[in-house]
Amino acid sequence: MNIRNASTIYPVQKKNKLNPFIRRNIAGYLLCSPMILGLLIFVFYPMLQTFIYSFQSTNGISGVLNGVTNYKWIFKDDMFWGALKNTAIMSVMAVLIDIVVCFILASLINSLSYNKGFFKSIYFLPNVVSSVATALLFNFLFYPTNAGVINYFLSFLGIKPVGWLVQPGIAKFSIVLMGLWRSVGYDTILFLAGLQSIPREYYEAAKVDGANGLQRWWHITIPNMKPIFAFMIIMQVIGTLKRFDDVWLIGGVGGNPGGSLQTVVLYIYRNAWISRDVGIASAASVVLFAITLIITIANYRIMNKER
Repeated sequence: MNIRNASTIYPVQKKNKLNPFIRRNIAGYLLCSPMILGLLIFVFYPMLQTFIYSFQSTNGISGVLNGVTNYKWIFKDDMFWGALKNTAIMSVMAVLIDIVVCFILASLINSLSYNKGFFKSIYFLPNVVSSVATALLFNFLFYPTNAGVINYFLSFLGIKPVGWLVQPGIAKFSIVLMGLWRSVGYDTILFLAGLQSIPREYYEAAKVDGANGLQRWWHITIPNMKPIFAFMIIMQVIGTLKRFDDVWLIGGVGGNPGGSLQTVVLYIYRNAWISRDVGIASAASVVLFAITLIITIANYRIMNKER
């Protein structure tokens, strides 16, 4: 048979140039494309633009390159170091208190034989309350005279009114308690999920070997909860380092009383929207991102090394 005639009878199929993996998963890529596009536009592009602005003297609309001048400025700015100190203090307090309280609550709920769902619902309720409503509620609870609910009950014990939100030394602790009230439900649910994932056979075997409740808790519960602890610490650190809405609602732009509630994010907000110095605000944002990244990586490596 002639080669020409053979080619007309048996046409050669063209090879698909697409990668076989992409060809098999094209539907998945199409479904993910809106999310990917959103991340590129609303997350990665702003991050890149912030990094570029950090090397400019700009108001966000027009500007000129100034090298690392913005970074030199913030590292010499006492207000930035004060904000970083306040953020670090509140972060340490929030992480320690939240981890301990939520783990204890989760352990108590897990030990119940019934009504676990009821207590989970009760503890989770504050998580759905908005920041504004929470700030109004705690302004009422922590009012600095006996008109405040907390001071009213303390007066029965002979304790003078405490300036929960007006004394610089106490305001940080009050803000941490306010944040704890909002996050306790969500964090308790996460701890409870981790506790319920531990096989009951471990406890039964330890009980047969004569281990008491404290020994079972220390040698079984704690080691098996380390991944949850690592996750919670990382999330708490990230959340507290970017603390803004509660301190802004309580202390205003100045982080009052006496700047004790001035956080790094509030410092960024002041420079970007009040002073219109977007370059300084961007440099502070990059520094905050670097600090968060370093702490997260360090915590991840420490927890992995222990495992």
